[in-house]
Amino acid sequence: MQRNRVITVKSYIAPIGYDSTRVTRPILNQGVEQDTKIELLVPTTAAEDSRGNQAINDVRQIIEQIEPKIVVQTTTVPYDDFEAAIEVCDSTIADAEGEIIVIFGGGPRDIFLPLTIASLFRKDQIHSSYQFSDIDGQVRERTLPNLITDIPTETEGTLEAIYDLKPPASLTEITDALDISKSTVTRHVKLFEQQGVVTTETQGKTKVVQLTLTGRLLVKRTQ
Repeated sequence: MQRNRVITVKSYIAPIGYDSTRVTRPILNQGVEQDTKIELLVPTTAAEDSRGNQAINDVRQIIEQIEPKIVVQTTTVPYDDFEAAIEVCDSTIADAEGEIIVIFGGGPRDIFLPLTIASLFRKDQIHSSYQFSDIDGQVRERTLPNLITDIPTETEGTLEAIYDLKPPASLTEITDALDISKSTVTRHVKLFEQQGVVTTETQGKTKVVQLTLTGRLLVKRTQ
């Protein structure tokens, strides 16, 4: 019996400048289907910019050759109003459907920074993010830290102990480094994992813990 294949809508959000490759290469690397949505962020001057319009048309032509049903849309971002630009980028992410993929590395810096801030704020809604390198032209996935995460004051000692121990640290090693029970350490680690502060892995009968980038930044903030 043939099973119906579940297709997850992909929504790409990417700023664009004069180089369409910075948008098309990450998109082509991840793939498109007929339900894919592509939203290009352009500055308010785009209507007067022939090179920028050509880059947008290049993206449309390349995508159309692969999947004619995909619609490439544009959202205008006010380059001269920083707060408004952040809100536009935030709304674009909030309104996107399905698997949201943000592409960095294209477009003017006036859009790049607001998009970065909005993406960090909306991290939990973003499935993945990629960047086209200015140096070697490679497309690399970027894991966004959760900068708005906070932890209870009473758990800070556990977090610092994990940071000080050679990663990955076992629950026993963390307990030995602190004057608290193993059950308390376990509870703290579970909370950290829920907040994306650590990752855990079972190695044989031992559970080991390692800080994420979010966790490392939190430790530095509390020191």
